[in-house]
Amino acid sequence: SFKKIRILALLLLLVAVAGVSWWEGLWVRGWIRPLEVAIYPINGDGSEQAQAYIAELSAAQFDEIGAFFTQQAERHRLQKLPGMQIRLEREIATTPPQLDSGARSALSAIAWSLRLRHYAFRNTPFWQNLGRIRLFVVFHAGEEGKPLQHSLGLQKGLLGVVHVFADGKQAAQNNIVLAHELLHTLGASDKYDAQGQPLFPEGFPDPDRGERYPQHSAEIMAGRIAVRHDRAIIPASLADCAIGPKTAYEINW
Repeated sequence: SFKKIRILALLLLLVAVAGVSWWEGLWVRGWIRPLEVAIYPINGDGSEQAQAYIAELSAAQFDEIGAFFTQQAERHRLQKLPGMQIRLEREIATTPPQLDSGARSALSAIAWSLRLRHYAFRNTPFWQNLGRIRLFVVFHAGEEGKPLQHSLGLQKGLLGVVHVFADGKQAAQNNIVLAHELLHTLGASDKYDAQGQPLFPEGFPDPDRGERYPQHSAEIMAGRIAVRHDRAIIPASLADCAIGPKTAYEINW
């Protein structure tokens, strides 16, 4: 019947999507060619400030991220990191779907990931982006005292939604968030507790070296510098961050 044909077609589509995701992950995490990252800017609040900031964007603004990966690869004695190519793509007019902060079920997360993939399919070239990480960077003018929406990185599909401030003074902080979500797409996990405190040992850049506190840099997936057991501070830039042993293992270094 027609219904059975539709179900079969849907199952074949899901198998094809799963197969492509598996191949992409294997290819990218093999580190056998330059890591390609496409940044798609989006005006997240329709503000003139965000629009003006996007108009002045250049790929050079994200060079710090590539330099961070190269430096950290050397730190982990990875001899031949093939490099990173970050491309600034055209602006996208529509905002990506958001995962409801109150929705914690696996079903809601799966539904959101499917909506995000559909969004990516409709707004970016499919073939051109195979084996390429796509980061949808949503710029906001921001309000004092009001936090931005939570950024998310998706390993299956190599997709990320990154919320940042449309402010030159925040450029270094924005690159920290971008690098963090980029690492999520490569398989890295968060390494902080419910209070935002870095977890020991995985949330420390050098857990086996010297005294535990204070740390002098932030494990990038912990996001903060642990200065004592109940206090952690936000790093000023990627120069104050590092990739720790567990994150290096997770991304296949």
